Amino acid sequence: MAIFGASVGAAPPALALSYDRLIIFGDSLSDTGNAGRFSNGPVWVEYMARAIGTAAAPARQGGTNFAVGGAHTGDGPFSLRAQVDHFLTTQPKADLRQGTLAVVYGGSNDVRAAVYGGDGATGVEDSLRALHGILDDLCASGVTEMLVPNLANIGLTPEARRHGPDKAHEARNVAATFNARLEEVLYAVEMRWPVRIHRLDVFGLSEEAARDPGRFGFRDVMTPCQGVSVAIRGCEGHVFWDSVHPTTAAHARLADAALAVLSHAAQR
Repeated sequence: MAIFGASVGAAPPALALSYDRLIIFGDSLSDTGNAGRFSNGPVWVEYMARAIGTAAAPARQGGTNFAVGGAHTGDGPFSLRAQVDHFLTTQPKADLRQGTLAVVYGGSNDVRAAVYGGDGATGVEDSLRALHGILDDLCASGVTEMLVPNLANIGLTPEARRHGPDKAHEARNVAATFNARLEEVLYAVEMRWPVRIHRLDVFGLSEEAARDPGRFGFRDVMTPCQGVSVAIRGCEGHVFWDSVHPTTAAHARLADAALAVLSHAAQR
């Protein structure tokens, strides 16, 4: 799954955020050890947890990060749907107290399947339907604060570029369609439940960083650093660790953006 996260400005060093626990549902972008680690260092939820003063330990080690690499939204034993079901059947409702922030970040694998597997609009709608049910169930169980990022421009990944400009353009369009429909889902959830949903516009950030990488501390937005000049410079200046996953530096920029969104909301 793809991401190209960066932020214009980091959140303040001393964060006045009232969260004491993160519950995380997602795929390899957020996995901290359930299926492995898909970067050359910490991923964005780890940076975010560290700044808030809490943890993002994998569920398999007793933590509250249920994200699993390779997960789709509603299909499979480790999907976001399965992750949420497992959490809701094993955690007392009282645990969903004030101070808990649920992070729900999925859909990239569904969109990739739609683009490269020919599933098209049907795959996108199935994914969004699953996400809608997931958000409703979390709200029904007592969650009152969520952070829901949208998808990056997947057409910017080395994977998409290898398929040629037409496929990269299609990947961008499918991700944009997914994001537009996701916003409709989030609005519907907010109308039904007493929940505060924080949006993180990863799509917009990815396109800004692609236009001006130096502004965000990058010099290479196209080449995966895995196995390229590692002995000399490692992944310094690279956005991508492999053909779809970001470097830990890119994850740090995404965490900055997420913290800025949360900090701004806390000041309102």
